[in-house]
Amino acid sequence: MCDQADDYKHAQTFISRHLSNDPDIDGIQVTLTYAQSLDGMISRQGQALALSSRASLLMTHRMRATHDAILVGIGTVLCDNPQLSARLLPTGELPCHPQPVVLDPMLRTPVDARLLTGPKDDAGLKMPWIVAGPNADPGRRRLLEQLGATVIMVNDVDDEGRPRLDKVVGELERRGVRTLMVEGGAHIIRAFLRSERMVHKLVITIAPVYIGSAEGVPAVDTVLPHIRPLAYEQFGCDVVMVADLPKVIN
Repeated sequence: MCDQADDYKHAQTFISRHLSNDPDIDGIQVTLTYAQSLDGMISRQGQALALSSRASLLMTHRMRATHDAILVGIGTVLCDNPQLSARLLPTGELPCHPQPVVLDPMLRTPVDARLLTGPKDDAGLKMPWIVAGPNADPGRRRLLEQLGATVIMVNDVDDEGRPRLDKVVGELERRGVRTLMVEGGAHIIRAFLRSERMVHKLVITIAPVYIGSAEGVPAVDTVLPHIRPLAYEQFGCDVVMVADLPKVIN
């Protein structure tokens, strides 16, 4: 079994080989990544679910460190209470933590979320950018801003009142983001996969477990074109797949 130093080196080599930034891409480079079970589930209904092994989680944290920002939906914040940091990297190898971004149309982010409390204990962490829609409560906006969050208003929304992804990505680019890592949850994953050539790389960690359709939340709810992976590689007991999406999704 590889020791931790080998896991660090393995993750570094894998990302350097398969996930380097493409200088020919105009605008933000988007990497969509998530962990799933063998039967395609990313979580249980309303419950946090840890699927990744230590080795594949370390790879994910190294991948986070290569992106300017990490984006999740409000469902992930409410269910998992993530920090969205790259804390598993060795001391001295982390240039800076990425910028957390939350798609939260109605500003439901809890005031005690780790995204808001963590930076007060660790100066290396960044306060979140929270993307809201036009129907968000102004009082919640003031409260979250008083706690240190940056609330970004996007008034162009879809039929369900969610800010349109192209407008969100455009606003992030305007604020200096050049590489964006999208981590979920299910609605965010599906929306980005349906978007018009918005995702450049797809990274899926496949864990050797079954969840079952009765309890599980699937990553996708539609048929996608056949994906030709650039690479499969084993991390611990998991298998990680990398694919180049613009070549397969039209």
